[in-house]
This record gives sequence, C-alpha cells and structure tokens, in this order.
Amino acid sequence: MKNYIEYILFKFFVLLSNLLPFRVSQRLGKALGIFAYHFIPYRKKVALDNLRKSFPEKSEKDIAKILKMAYVNFFITIFEFMNFQKLKPDDFKKMVTIENFNYVIEGLNKGCGLILMSGHFGNWELSAVVSGLEIGKPLNIIVKRQRNKFVDEEINKWRCLFGNKVIPMERAFRESLKILSEGGIVALLADQSAPKEGLYVDFLGRPASTFAGPAVMSLKTGAPIVMGFAVRDRGFNYRLIFEKVDFEPSEDEGENVLKLTQIHTSILEKYIRLYPDHWLWFHRRWKHSPVKNLNHTTK
Repeated sequence: MKNYIEYILFKFFVLLSNLLPFRVSQRLGKALGIFAYHFIPYRKKVALDNLRKSFPEKSEKDIAKILKMAYVNFFITIFEFMNFQKLKPDDFKKMVTIENFNYVIEGLNKGCGLILMSGHFGNWELSAVVSGLEIGKPLNIIVKRQRNKFVDEEINKWRCLFGNKVIPMERAFRESLKILSEGGIVALLADQSAPKEGLYVDFLGRPASTFAGPAVMSLKTGAPIVMGFAVRDRGFNYRLIFEKVDFEPSEDEGENVLKLTQIHTSILEKYIRLYPDHWLWFHRRWKHSPVKNLNHTTK
C-alpha cells in the first residue's frame, strides 16, 4: 500500500510538471527547492556535516548558502527529469553546450569501448541523454534499483526514451565487460559510498570507500574513462564539460586500480570544489572508515 501511495503522489507531480511549460517547470523546481531547504529538513544534518568537513575554511553563512542552492539544484533536476518525456532531441541540444567532446571521440576511436562517468552533479540524467544523442550511439547506464518498484520502472522508461539502455547494478559488471568488448559505451555514477571493505581513496580531504569497478573494467578491457559534468547557468541552460582520465598503468594490478580510482575521484572533486552547490550532499558518503583509522581512534 505504501508503494502505491508514493506512486500516486509521484504521478501527481509528474502530471503537474508536464502541464506547465518547461521553463516554468524549472522555476517551480527552484521554488520548491527553497521551500524544502527551510521547511523539509530531510538529511539536512548529514549535508551540513559533509559540507563543514569538506570546506572547513568556509563560514557558516557560506555553508548555509551552498546547502540552500544544493536543495535548489536537486529539485530543478527532478522537475527537468520529469519533463523528459515531452522533450525532443532538438530541445536538449538547444539547452546544452558541449565542451571537450573530442575526448569522447578520441576514446571511442581506440576501439575498446568507452566508460562515461560522472557523479550526482548538476543534472546527471540530462548528461546521459545529451551524451547519447551527441555520440549517436546508446549509452548502457548502470542504475541502482529504487525501493519503490513502480517509480523505478517509470524513471527507467525516461532514461531510455532516446535510445539509452539501463543495466541493474547487481548484474552490471559482467554485462559491462561484454558491452565494452564489443566497442559499446557504459555510463555510471561513481560517487556514492562503497561497502566498508571497499577501496579507500582521498575525497574532499577524507578517505572514502569507493567502488573499484570502473577502474577494474577499464584495466581489463582497455576502455578509456571520460567524465562529464553538466554545469547549470542562471538561465537554466547547461554546459556539458568532458574531462579525460589520463592514466599509464604499471605492472602492479592492485596499484593500478587504486591509482586510477583516485584519479577519477579527484576529477569529480575538482568540479565539486568549483561548483559545490551542484553536488548531492545528502548522501552519507563517508559512513565507513578504513580499519587503520578506526584502530588509530581507539588508542
């Protein structure tokens, strides 16, 4: 029953958003983001703690401003995403300017497939759609199943509207290796916490458990990694900026995985520091600590 009620509320907001012109829907998202910041403190304490520890040099006033705009970014992203079903390819192309697309072409020309990565930054769903349209070839997007299966089915339909495909996370590794071996494109977000036994790399000044999968896939197949970040301007348009991940492997496989994971994590950090309000601060990204840190704190 809970899932049905959630789905009905979800469909109500989808209908409301789609009845409005796209630009009005974006502004509604902004207004609801400001409202949520003041009156719906969902994971607000988590976000504030993440921000304070990531930017110890910033004042409380600056931290509060970043968090407020992070709420705004999240709600604009949701309302834009809900409008995908009424948009056409040309609508996306008019809304987005692409920078450094040559990195994508260079990566594909190597013939080993391509790994496109980002984080929950700007409108990450828009990044996937525009990338697929610009490349002219479908992205195979690794997704985590939503708790509500009805909502999960709906949003995956939106992700696939323009030819992209989705791969559930539980079977992603094997399928991704096959896709890459055939010269295909695998897309994923790699900024959420991995399990406690995950690979720890530095992220915003602290060790963070990070999924090794992207690095392992790249090293196994020879597929290069290119990262993309959708930066929103005040007029609700975007710059989709691509960054290539340069890496020269050594003979030490374990060291290669660690170094490559640190490199792509550091590129994400670079954009978060440039546009801190674009990232999703509400996730418990540092909920695990490496064993050596735990031992140190208990002495």
